[in-house]
Amino acid sequence: MSRISLYLSFLIIWMSFWSCGLGDDEKPIPFFLNLNSPKVLEPLQNTIGTHKITEAWVFADGQIQGVYPLPSVAPLHLTNEKTEIKILAGIKNNGMNDTPIFYPFMKEIPLVLNPKANETYNVPLNFSYTEASKFSVNENFEGNHIFTFNLDSKTEPKMLATTEQSRTGAKSGMVVLNSSNRFVEVGTQSSVIKGFNARGESYVEFDYKGEGEIAVGIAKSRNGFFVVEYILFIPAKTDWNHIYVDFTDKISPNDFDSYKMVLAFTKTGSSAESKVFIDNYKHVHF
Repeated sequence: MSRISLYLSFLIIWMSFWSCGLGDDEKPIPFFLNLNSPKVLEPLQNTIGTHKITEAWVFADGQIQGVYPLPSVAPLHLTNEKTEIKILAGIKNNGMNDTPIFYPFMKEIPLVLNPKANETYNVPLNFSYTEASKFSVNENFEGNHIFTFNLDSKTEPKMLATTEQSRTGAKSGMVVLNSSNRFVEVGTQSSVIKGFNARGESYVEFDYKGEGEIAVGIAKSRNGFFVVEYILFIPAKTDWNHIYVDFTDKISPNDFDSYKMVLAFTKTGSSAESKVFIDNYKHVHF
């Protein structure tokens, strides 16, 4: 069953649970979870990172209770027994509002309650990455960044670390676009060798802003030749935004010896010069 089908099935179960067979005097007695705005710890660090976790998937005693926008207050059915609650981090897959999923690389938040009727329980949503998560790329542009592989045969610098803008820290990666440089394509200097990725879920996530179009892709190498495939095209935004791009279907096939992560930038609009900024780029997989 696909993640979207699973999501819809959960909603149908939830609606049926609360509506079927209940008269006016048989409405279930609730208790409430106050789901705060989420935070994410950076991998291997104890600092707060960037994210775009937009929902909480709430389970009680192994059963889905609902998918709630954050922050919000979630009503749960009171059973007069100890209740084991699990909360998963919900995102928009590929930035699409109609494709909500829970992010597989975030640890669930467990909670055990002996709830009372109509009581509200505060739940801090402090998410962190699972121990099984691998980070083939974890680039914050604070030092010498790795997006230096030449894919478009241009000799001038393509992506520069700059203090002009940053989402976190002091620097971000910047690409400058103009009439003589309307398209820029960069790849990571490092490669991921076949076998390091277990072919489960595989994602790229990063922050971006600016003016132009961003293409998110992969350069697969086989017998010494690179083939670039793009997965998603994103218009840059005026304000910083975070996105999760699903690479699972591209990396799962056994059709490469190694691969590099790729970003491409295309000039849009009428400005003589435009800039695009990237920060906190991660390629994460199992």
